[in-house]
Amino acid sequence: MDCPFCQNELNDGALKCGHCLEYLSNHVCPDCHGTLPLEAKVCMHCHYRFSQISIDVTQLSMSFNSEVLASLLFRFRFLPQEIVTDEDKITINTPGIFRLWNNTDEVPWNKIAGFNYRSGIIWDKVEIETRGQKPSTILGLSKDNSEQLRKVLQSIVNAN
Repeated sequence: MDCPFCQNELNDGALKCGHCLEYLSNHVCPDCHGTLPLEAKVCMHCHYRFSQISIDVTQLSMSFNSEVLASLLFRFRFLPQEIVTDEDKITINTPGIFRLWNNTDEVPWNKIAGFNYRSGIIWDKVEIETRGQKPSTILGLSKDNSEQLRKVLQSIVNAN
């Protein structure tokens, strides 16, 4: 049998080519297209995390806003943050004054490294951390919305 990458002859039962060092599995990173061992959860080339989310996809679809009063107190804006999630990512839309601009953070679930959850007396704050980027912050969440988001984030962080 020959290596599909470098065409050199392989030993019987080889998992990796001894010449080009490519893995012979069909497990390929969708970001950098590097070959990986079958059991890899994180790409060793680009650190892409393969999501093994243990939560139902229907629970990943949420849409809510932070509280208006919290937005006014913390951000000095009448326009609250808008949070929309789906099976691929969480989108945090932070409108500027009079909606003259919008700051939109899209964080894929598989890029989440961790999160900080701060529970206040009335509102909660969630910071979502990704490798190599500044954390995405959601201020002024109601207790119900923050608890729902925290459960999803906890499930994703535990899966990775």
